[in-house]
Amino acid sequence: MSWPAPVRLTARVTLVGSGTLGFGLTDAHDSHVYLVDGGTDAVLVDAGCGLAADRIAANVRACLGARPVSRVLLTHAHADHAGGAADLARLLSATVMALPAAAAIVAAGDEDASGLRTARRAGVYPPGLRPAPVPVSPLETDELAVGALTLGIHATPGHAAGHCCFSFRDAGSRALFSGDLVFARGRVAVLATPDTDLRELGQSLRDVAALDPDVLLPGHGAPVLKDAHTHLRTAVEHLDRGELPPGLLP
Repeated sequence: MSWPAPVRLTARVTLVGSGTLGFGLTDAHDSHVYLVDGGTDAVLVDAGCGLAADRIAANVRACLGARPVSRVLLTHAHADHAGGAADLARLLSATVMALPAAAAIVAAGDEDASGLRTARRAGVYPPGLRPAPVPVSPLETDELAVGALTLGIHATPGHAAGHCCFSFRDAGSRALFSGDLVFARGRVAVLATPDTDLRELGQSLRDVAALDPDVLLPGHGAPVLKDAHTHLRTAVEHLDRGELPPGLLP
């Protein structure tokens, strides 16, 4: 089978994994998986579901050559973002990191807390998707050095327990990896799960909008490469009217 090539989005960021709700680079169930290249160090943001971890690792090597990826940074513990963590940690000799609440879920392979068991029964994921537990180091600082870059770590609960966003500034531009908190056009993903909290979601949207990002790199759908703050402003305008922003899917 011929696979699409990785997609270079910015000078520092390449899309190396993406599913049906994206560019179709890897397995249909994958979230976006971003490679962040800081020069002397590189990290992944999210890990996909695990069914195409070999392909994601091959895309990373195509981009970096022999240079290593030191860490896999998870925005949250849902299977489309974190199911591939164990395989990518093994294939790339990388450390997996997440906020403490998400780290505990992924480290234990807890299919109930991650929502995987329910989603698999509903046919969202195939029966064979059963992520392995993997050691996860908790993110307990506000910043993380990645070569020449400094990644900001922003706790953004609401979509899921332990959800976080990452940001960095380079050449005067701020990029925001928003996971499943917010997408292009200010859209959101609200799930019928116990860890979805609409009040926290609204506050998290306001918090990331205050970062005033130029580039929005969400967990699914179209990246926004210019004037991303206008998309976040759209979400906040809905909140100001007492409305929930529209959902990711029509």
